[in-house]
Amino acid sequence: MDDRLVSRGSTRHSWPVTLRPTIRPGAPLLRRDATHLQVGTSPGTVIDDRPGLRPFLRLLNGVRDLDQLRRLVRTEVPELEADVTEVLGPLLACGAVVDASGLIVRRPRLRVALHDDDAGGRPLARAIGHVLADLGIGSLDPPDPDLLLVVSCGEPPRTVFDQARRHRISHLPVVIDEERVRIGPVVIPGLTPCLTCLDLHRTDWDRAWPALLPQLGRSPWAIAPVLPVPLRYAAAAEVAVEVLAVASGSRPRTAGRVLALGPEHDACVTWPVAFHHGCACALLPAA
Repeated sequence: MDDRLVSRGSTRHSWPVTLRPTIRPGAPLLRRDATHLQVGTSPGTVIDDRPGLRPFLRLLNGVRDLDQLRRLVRTEVPELEADVTEVLGPLLACGAVVDASGLIVRRPRLRVALHDDDAGGRPLARAIGHVLADLGIGSLDPPDPDLLLVVSCGEPPRTVFDQARRHRISHLPVVIDEERVRIGPVVIPGLTPCLTCLDLHRTDWDRAWPALLPQLGRSPWAIAPVLPVPLRYAAAAEVAVEVLAVASGSRPRTAGRVLALGPEHDACVTWPVAFHHGCACALLPAA
């Protein structure tokens, strides 16, 4: 970032050219006593008062830059004798004032496809869609997705994930498993363990799993499980965290791990999923 060195008297600050100061968002400006002001209440930042400081702070709207503030101070707050850089220095250092340009929320640049396999998973899929829309991901059916989310009521068929893996599309299963929601593992082809690894690990301790799995993929639901609304949106929020991690290029929590929520919305357990020696995908990171 291009920086400008601002010098006034003995005070020197290196600030971005685009600095537009504002009081910390959500923090009220309060009079603490005759000689002190306070910004915020959790727990709050106490600052020494000086002539003109309070009206000066009210000029910090996150839009005006330093030059605009200097011009305003001359007419609106003539009692503030110090230069704005001298006043802002300690306020920025203690966090009472921040740069508004750093508060801009950038939308994730990620094409996400969201699929649900039946009516049982649709309410959870809608909740996930609402949360992703708030993140700025509006289209959930792009022709060439970067990430595929599959919401299923019960164990999903593996064919859709096999196809995503062949096309090297990252994918994340979200499974309503009776009273819980299982999230993961997220599969980033060539980098993280896949669902075949998960199935092979389960087969190691449950030899009947290969016979059970195809039946689960087509099991009819007499009564589909209904997730409590708090659990539904807690799971949607966790899925959104994984989406943001993929979008930012950081390692998602469900890379090589399963996250299970429920039956209560704040109940959460995880377990690892390693590459399995019997799965072909284990050869890729070893190559």
